[in-house]
Amino acid sequence: MYTIQSDTIKAQINPIGAELSSLQSKNTGTEYLWQGDPTWWEGRAPILFPIVCSLKGDTYTYNGNSYNMAIHGFASKSVFDVTYTSDSKIIFTLTDNEETRKQYPFTFLFEAIFEITGNKLSTTYRVKNTNDSIMYFSVGAHEAYRCPREDNEVFDDYYLEFAHDDTYISETARDGSLVDGEAYTVVDNGRVIPLNYKWFEKDTLIFVNVPCSKISLKTKKSNAVLEVDYEDAPHLGIWTKIGAPYVCIEPWYGLADYQNHDGNLKNKAGILTLEAGKEFSWTHSATITE
Repeated sequence: MYTIQSDTIKAQINPIGAELSSLQSKNTGTEYLWQGDPTWWEGRAPILFPIVCSLKGDTYTYNGNSYNMAIHGFASKSVFDVTYTSDSKIIFTLTDNEETRKQYPFTFLFEAIFEITGNKLSTTYRVKNTNDSIMYFSVGAHEAYRCPREDNEVFDDYYLEFAHDDTYISETARDGSLVDGEAYTVVDNGRVIPLNYKWFEKDTLIFVNVPCSKISLKTKKSNAVLEVDYEDAPHLGIWTKIGAPYVCIEPWYGLADYQNHDGNLKNKAGILTLEAGKEFSWTHSATITE
């Protein structure tokens, strides 16, 4: 486990999956990140690469060949190399290998860069296409935050608040998290989602082409705020299990397969393309205010 920190917050990252494993306030000692419990979900903040969410039948085709890949891809199960470290910054690197190419026939370099400045943790995912042809991929984040954080709180004391008023429409995930194309309004000309487990009876809230780039997790019981800035990421997932003490804020460059998807990777919803030798970079951040 590796630690980076400032005077006000510190983070720990596991080289298995380059997974954020702790995000803690040094002022109060409060742990903001879900600590993983198999009763509910063992994950904490897996990196989603080279797909986001589920493939139809856990299978896709590319150039006439068929490949199998589990939900969210293989990055979260891979051991990353540490290629740079300082008190406040660390870089983890993953490259293709024989096992990844069985699932994903592309060569690549993937970097996960974590850096703390003041009370903000920034996470950058950088993808380089080392093929001599176009690379198809998706990438996303899956941080789970404790909710509630304190013993005197319950899940319903919390709410999510977008940075500005708009209408926020969620699509529906069913049948192993495939998207069925149905949609419903979660927020109508507003910005607040009062947290209640009823939202997650259909699984995940999926905001396709979400009209805002910031969302905050707040509680009625204190002034503590965790703000997530996902910059240009086009899609946002919000997820928990019924009764679980966490909520996941998941910005995505990619989507689960739709139920009517033809299985061709090139036609996958939200898929990104990267020319040979080119790089893709995206940063999202979590800021703690107490």
